[in-house]
Amino acid sequence: MLKNILSRLTKNAEEKPKTNPVTALYQYQINAEECRSCDRCRKVCKVGAISGERGQAAYVIDEEKCIKCGTCVKWCKYKAIQRLDINKDRPLTD
Repeated sequence: MLKNILSRLTKNAEEKPKTNPVTALYQYQINAEECRSCDRCRKVCKVGAISGERGQAAYVIDEEKCIKCGTCVKWCKYKAIQRLDINKDRPLTD
C-alpha cells in the first residue's frame, strides 16, 4: 500500500498542476451587468473555460474547466470579472 501511495505522489509531482495552489480556494465570476461581451477574456483563457459569443449576453466561466490562473481578470478592461472567496462567497478586493 505504501509503494502505491509513493508511486502516485512521484507521478503527480512530475505533472503540471491543474490548478494554481495559491488560488485554489477562489472562484471567478463574470458580472453580467459589467460584461460588454468583448471576447477578450474568452480568447486569453488557456483552457477554454469561458463561453459566450461576442456582442451577445454576458459570458460565463465553467468552474469545472477553470484552473484559476487569473489571466481573464487581467485582460478584462471593463473589470467585469471578480475573484470570489469560496469560503465567504464575497468579492475580494486587491
